[in-house]
Amino acid sequence: MSDKAEVRRVSEADYDVVMSIRSGVYGGYDYLPSMFKSLITQSHNKGYASIINGKFVAFCMVSKVDGGKTVVTRAGRVNKQYEGRGLYNALKLYLQKHVFSDGTISSHTVVYDDTNQSMMDKTSKGEFTLLMKRKVIGYRIDFDKMSVIAKRTHTTTNTRTLNEVDLITVFKSRSVCSTLFPQERIICNFVPYRLTERNIPLIFSEVSLIVGTGEPELSFITCGVYYRSENGHTFIIEVYGNNNFIREHLILHFQHALQYYPKEIDILIMCKENAADKIDSEIKECQLSNMDVGFKTVFLVEKNIK
Repeated sequence: MSDKAEVRRVSEADYDVVMSIRSGVYGGYDYLPSMFKSLITQSHNKGYASIINGKFVAFCMVSKVDGGKTVVTRAGRVNKQYEGRGLYNALKLYLQKHVFSDGTISSHTVVYDDTNQSMMDKTSKGEFTLLMKRKVIGYRIDFDKMSVIAKRTHTTTNTRTLNEVDLITVFKSRSVCSTLFPQERIICNFVPYRLTERNIPLIFSEVSLIVGTGEPELSFITCGVYYRSENGHTFIIEVYGNNNFIREHLILHFQHALQYYPKEIDILIMCKENAADKIDSEIKECQLSNMDVGFKTVFLVEKNIK
């Protein structure tokens, strides 16, 4: 008897079965367990699962950004017992046929790390175009040390928390965008966004914080996102621009993070390759030590659909 296979859209009620597909995803830094219910109820996100004989065996979330012109496939996973059977590729083919082909979508983007050999192969073969390559630096900090850093006074009044209006101003400035975002993308919580006003409400959330430095124009921006992963409390910081102010930004990010984290935190800094050594040196001035996060590089790639 052949297996009964189907693909269907998932809902908030499917949380447990989606989470049961696989543990230890993305080196234990998977955001889906803590963010699934909030993400799946947002209108620009949809989740799809492959089901065999009633069992959920693969999952992928699709986010529409850039005013609906770009789809981002994210949080993908396959049950270990079903690996090597082409299930995830079949799921993506289903998405291409039934989700990507509505006539409004012009590009498909993916953010992946250097442990994803399948996507690395597709990129090297030219199936996707490489847009950004980001270095990943990991640190671990306990609550007491973070509290001490958070109580420090940053040295310049030009460092501040940014709001949606601030980001609109940034995106409208050609000089700022060309300096901070030469690839015309900003990544927040592993989702790439074009520098358009439509994306700004999607970038901000209660667990994100965007900090900027500069007057009158910003020369440094960091995007921080906080969530609970299988590894524990996790804090992702994307870095753009003049990293001389990274320690000042950490103060504001830690002040925000202390609202959520009563214990130690794993910090993952993501930055341009040529900025990594400088950032690492600055952060170590705060007495933070490095940790291995299981991957060293994150890639942003894109494929044209039309």
